[in-house]
Amino acid sequence: MLSAFEDSGAAAVMLARGALGNPWLFGRLLGTHDGEPSPEEVVEELEWVIACAEEHLGVERAGRYLRKFYPWYAERLQLTRREREPLVTPPTTVHARQAWSGILGSASPLAA
Repeated sequence: MLSAFEDSGAAAVMLARGALGNPWLFGRLLGTHDGEPSPEEVVEELEWVIACAEEHLGVERAGRYLRKFYPWYAERLQLTRREREPLVTPPTTVHARQAWSGILGSASPLAA
């Protein structure tokens, strides 16, 4: 990706929504990250996203807002459609964390 940017002569690159749920695109573009993120990296990033949304929006509003984000992380973790189902309607981030912890196992940092 970096060579395509350099070869094009572009002044900037906009990743926009492509980076939502996949912030590793920035590292790939800059040549600092190769391949797919580990499951641990995905879970760590998701926990950070949930915490930031709670801080800015409050727990209940963040819960509704983040419903569209969860499938992106589920895809990175290669969860099945059935495993993703509880993530579609959690009313709060507390419920979402419970759903994620059930999917990922009790060792998940999302169990908080």
